[in-house]
Amino acid sequence: MVTQTDELEQHLARLGACRRCGHAEPIMPILSRARRAKVMLVGQAPGKVEISSQKPFAGRAGKTLFRWLAEAGLSEDEARERIYIAAMTRCFPGPHPSGRGDRVPTRAEIERCGSWLDDELMLIKPAVIIPVGKLAIGRFLGEAPLADVVGKEHVVEHCGGSSTVIPLPHPSGASSWIHAPGHRDLVSRALGLIGKRMRRLAVAAAIGIALMAGPRVASAQIPADHWIGADKVKHFFTTALIQSLTYSVIQVTTQAPRSSLLFSASVASAAAGIGKEMYDRRSYGHFSVRDLAWDAAGAGTASLMLAHTRE
Repeated sequence: MVTQTDELEQHLARLGACRRCGHAEPIMPILSRARRAKVMLVGQAPGKVEISSQKPFAGRAGKTLFRWLAEAGLSEDEARERIYIAAMTRCFPGPHPSGRGDRVPTRAEIERCGSWLDDELMLIKPAVIIPVGKLAIGRFLGEAPLADVVGKEHVVEHCGGSSTVIPLPHPSGASSWIHAPGHRDLVSRALGLIGKRMRRLAVAAAIGIALMAGPRVASAQIPADHWIGADKVKHFFTTALIQSLTYSVIQVTTQAPRSSLLFSASVASAAAGIGKEMYDRRSYGHFSVRDLAWDAAGAGTASLMLAHTRE
């Protein structure tokens, strides 16, 4: 069975071999390292530094971008693993004629390269898209002043489905937009929205893990539902384990405060417990409130222990 990750690997192999624009070596497409991302970041084009590093946003603009993303709770390594980084064009277009910065890709170059982005949207079906800079923002939101679109969420339909778009200005020092009054506040607001979306996706992933790890009834024979019993002990310790596991997963993938981690872990363990009871009701016509009470006790005990551990 071909998985989405397999399809993305095949796509990246084709993209890496692309020479549509006829650039001479060593200029070649720059590839993202993320393979299981639910978020895409779309920039303008690689810069000169990316030619040697062979990774997107490796230069001065990248340092600014990842400093911004740190405000959203993501280290550079986390961002590169969790966000698929694409661009309007994938090769360095060359220096700007003025000598300041890089040349903006031509319309012809964007059209030649556009199918790669379309393919990625259809493969990844991102929940969130972060277009960086006017060129990428225009691809998803059309022509609009940056001040009208930065700091807000926009729901956009595209060839891969529907995504929440949270635009950012280009982090290049060539742009003075961010230095205008109020514009840095818009960027901070956008980063807050990105952080919130990333935490939600981490919770959703953790819930998936929790549901897979949740207790399952081994047979169609449901025992008498007593308040005390081996099955209740199993519920207590399994839910405590789910609570702790989810807390740890979210902790290593975000930099959220402890209160948010505990809340997210509680949501995941509650979802696992309720999901298990809904499964029992569909399969066996049995829904146990007593099981849920022991689930809550296990989650609560784990939360108390986690709340008193050192950061």
